[in-house]
Amino acid sequence: MISVLIVTKNRHEALRDISLPSLLIQDYADFEVIIWDASKDDSSAVVVAFFVEKFKERGVTLSFFKAPRSGMTSQRNDGLKKAKGELIFFIDDDCEVSVEGLSGLAECIEQNPGCMGVGLVVQDIPLGLEVQNSAPDWKDKFYSLIGYRRKRKVFLSGSAKGMSAPPGKAQWLSGGSMAFRREVFDSIAFNEKLQTFTPYAMLEDVEFSYRVFKKFKNPLIVAEKGMVIHRPNRKKRIDGTWQRAATFYYNKYILMKITSEEYPVLGTILFLWTFLRLTRKNLQNCGVKATWKGLRMALKQIACDKKECSRI
Repeated sequence: MISVLIVTKNRHEALRDISLPSLLIQDYADFEVIIWDASKDDSSAVVVAFFVEKFKERGVTLSFFKAPRSGMTSQRNDGLKKAKGELIFFIDDDCEVSVEGLSGLAECIEQNPGCMGVGLVVQDIPLGLEVQNSAPDWKDKFYSLIGYRRKRKVFLSGSAKGMSAPPGKAQWLSGGSMAFRREVFDSIAFNEKLQTFTPYAMLEDVEFSYRVFKKFKNPLIVAEKGMVIHRPNRKKRIDGTWQRAATFYYNKYILMKITSEEYPVLGTILFLWTFLRLTRKNLQNCGVKATWKGLRMALKQIACDKKECSRI
């Protein structure tokens, strides 16, 4: 069985219009759906109640739980405890799974017994627009010419590349489409430090899936069959400008510490370039005052983390 876990907060429209309708028409039946909701009202509960009987007619259980804690990583850690499947599939509330998506995951994990995590190709397409096959750009043409195949990779600096890479082996999976064998969670949990400054734990997908890749020493796989269409939601996931800046700095730093465990000095040096890029982006999006405060708060948290480590 596949357990589909959706954590959400104040976004009942996305559940109603995007994720739940797509799961209802899957060509695969051996799955359950769990909604773990941290909303301030009962709008999501009402939406789920409307869909319960529809899923039941297909022999699929749709369950709703009110989250005791708010935050992407804490909600996922808590919701996992209710999952019954041998494969846990995480999608966002604004993600639309193609009809053959779940069957594609099931086939991929069965064909690769040593693989601990699989995902689907993800495309960002606003609601109302259809999937279109875009012409290859100059990079694609160049890579094809030299025989290079792009992959999802994580670098020592904490940067993750390859979101648009074709199906195949990967070092990380997208949070809108990532599935892991149940035994992964016996020893690994989502990092709740990533939601220190905001409930939206930016980079939690890369950080978690890369730790799975490192621990089990086997590539993750993006399946050939199926896809997920991300329908970007206009509601902001990060409230506050300095919190946004702090999240960019702090979460990137956490990822860098994990990716450069074997080469900490080199990782720190390379992170300086990432830091400069982050600062430029924060100045553009948040302004000088918020960027400065975000940087100070991130550095303060990093210092606290180091003190905690020194006590252990």
